[in-house]
Amino acid sequence: MALVVLGASAFLLPFMVSAASWSSPFALASGDSKPAVAVDDAGTQHYVWWAGGKVQYSKCTGQGGNGCSSPENLPTKGSSYYPSIAIDPQGRPNVVFESKTNDANKYSVFWTRKQGNTWVSPKKVSSEPYSELPDIAIGPGGAIHVIYQSKQNGTGYVYYTKSNGGFEFSAPEALENAPSEAPLAEFGELAEQGKAAEAMEGSQISNGLYPRIAADQNDDAHAVWNLPGPGYGIKYRYQVSGNWKKAKTAGSGQKDQTPDVAVAPNGSVGIIWGTYDDFNAAFAEFTNGNKDNSVSDIDGGLGQSLWPKISSDCAGNFHFVFQGSVAADSKWNVYHRAYDPSTNSLGGRETIADLGQSEQTPAVDARSIIAVVYTQTTNGIVDAATANLNLNCNGATATPTFTPSPTNTPDPNITPTVTPTPGDALTLANTAKCASYDGVETDCIHYRKAWKKYDAAKATDGNYSRCDDGAACPKRAAAKIYLPEGYTQVKWFTAKAKTYGKVNVWINDVLAETLDMCQGSKGVAPKFVNLQYNIPARNDGQPRTFEIGVPGRHSSCSPYNSNYVTVDGFEILP
Repeated sequence: MALVVLGASAFLLPFMVSAASWSSPFALASGDSKPAVAVDDAGTQHYVWWAGGKVQYSKCTGQGGNGCSSPENLPTKGSSYYPSIAIDPQGRPNVVFESKTNDANKYSVFWTRKQGNTWVSPKKVSSEPYSELPDIAIGPGGAIHVIYQSKQNGTGYVYYTKSNGGFEFSAPEALENAPSEAPLAEFGELAEQGKAAEAMEGSQISNGLYPRIAADQNDDAHAVWNLPGPGYGIKYRYQVSGNWKKAKTAGSGQKDQTPDVAVAPNGSVGIIWGTYDDFNAAFAEFTNGNKDNSVSDIDGGLGQSLWPKISSDCAGNFHFVFQGSVAADSKWNVYHRAYDPSTNSLGGRETIADLGQSEQTPAVDARSIIAVVYTQTTNGIVDAATANLNLNCNGATATPTFTPSPTNTPDPNITPTVTPTPGDALTLANTAKCASYDGVETDCIHYRKAWKKYDAAKATDGNYSRCDDGAACPKRAAAKIYLPEGYTQVKWFTAKAKTYGKVNVWINDVLAETLDMCQGSKGVAPKFVNLQYNIPARNDGQPRTFEIGVPGRHSSCSPYNSNYVTVDGFEILP
């Protein structure tokens, strides 16, 4: 592959991510409590909350309070509280909530969905007494995951149920049973009496397990909850191919309670929770069940903070929101911080709401935009705010030049044919040098973490770069290129081998697919292949990008502990 050195305008250095520009808070309804939010692919925000024992819903098609519908009551089976919402692949809002029932169970969990202009009749999904505090998540394949807690004779249970499309749910499965030395709260009764800690002034926390759930790209569930007092502690369980793994401890030792969980497109799991011995918040990141990083002091020096929540945008960044007080006796405001897992960097604290009132119990969801909703408890108003993250969440579809197989392997010594379109194809060897925007010579391929150069007769230019720190390819290693203006395709020259692992393909900073670089290989010697991708134009003013990112995941086809990834160069086509 011949080396091409590009001109001054061909490649740009990486852009810095700026802070979100938040809209002014806008009111959704009055006299209401404990809201939740879900953002769909089009950026429409779907909000739910409870009001006087009714669950209400509103959606906003625009940002900053534009295009918001009037609140509508959902069909319920009695006094109803604590709704949660998720959007299915068809763009329909699905809601779970707890309702008071006229039987020995006292409170049960129900599910409903909006189909067209009508909410379907609520479906009861729980069968245990005092089934409360439900949460819902829906995977890209449409699997509906529901989690909730149950109080039974001084023991707190966490239950899980699943549906592959609604209406029929699996029998509830117990994920946890934890005896409590202190009385467990009856959340529905407290809400009906107007005494729910989540809807009251100050920092009261009712004794409960507060389960939360998220879904990954494989439709598997990730669940978190806290143990009851006085021991407390945050537990995390996750599925692999629908089967639950053993629970892990995410946090302990600080009266750890009220967790929340989100899964990034690349599979990274973010967990946030309150540390109520010092009224702060903490965060942990997991991959394949292993803790990769943790951060304390999430509130950044406030007098107190509580009720933290988390979401992931389509680029894989985590977003934290929480209520906080500058001094322990001051009013509560709502704050936001972003976390970039690729660099383990925590952004600055941003104030979303500071109206001189008490803004509390926020919820958050993010895709290309981020929406935060909360209760202004001083006046009993549900407020929201939005920000445009300037992300292209549409991704792109890979178009392989062939299907690599033992009987269909192209000759790696042949230089790829230039596409007969205006402008020349640009070929980049794995160690090519280019001119940056200021004319300074820099690497054409921006490598992150450990990459080593290896000689191989069948590699382009006789050598290739392999992600390798001596034993494996470290998590978050990457190789990224920026496309010059007028170029719309990338051909990635790479290799497969039994010592190779999984790799994420990011197009315009959005996860496009995950590949297994062990599959299709016969031995440890690299088998050189190439894959071609279309790179659509971006709508955020930034150049097209193509990135090979390493999630640090082992291939099930490999008998080795290594998980190498190779870059043998790129070809950029008009």
